[in-house]
Amino acid sequence: MSQLTGALITVRTAKQGAEMENGKTNEKYLAEIATLRLCPDDLAALGLAAGQGALVASAHGRIEVTCRPAEGPRGLFFLPLGEVANRLFSAADTNGTGVPRWKYLEVTVSPCQAPAVDGEPEGGDRPCCAS
Repeated sequence: MSQLTGALITVRTAKQGAEMENGKTNEKYLAEIATLRLCPDDLAALGLAAGQGALVASAHGRIEVTCRPAEGPRGLFFLPLGEVANRLFSAADTNGTGVPRWKYLEVTVSPCQAPAVDGEPEGGDRPCCAS
């Protein structure tokens, strides 16, 4: 399985802001904050297509995301701020500010391998990480 190491940048997206108006528990908001944007070349290097799942891991945690291509350099990944991104940051590692380091967190991104279900092949667009 291939993997990439790079820098995670957390951002606010326009769609996130619009969906937040409908509440942070609505399906579209939750999907938006779990969508990782990365360079199309990085997406291809991982063997993934738009809409497929990946694992993002830092020294502090790991999450499952849906991948989407975006403009930007290789090795730079973008994820909306929120409940999903928070799992990658340390509340103790704030350099004395009390605020996590939201920019340039070193992470590893790897493709999800969903288990086969009722004869389906592995992979696809289903959730992939049970752990």
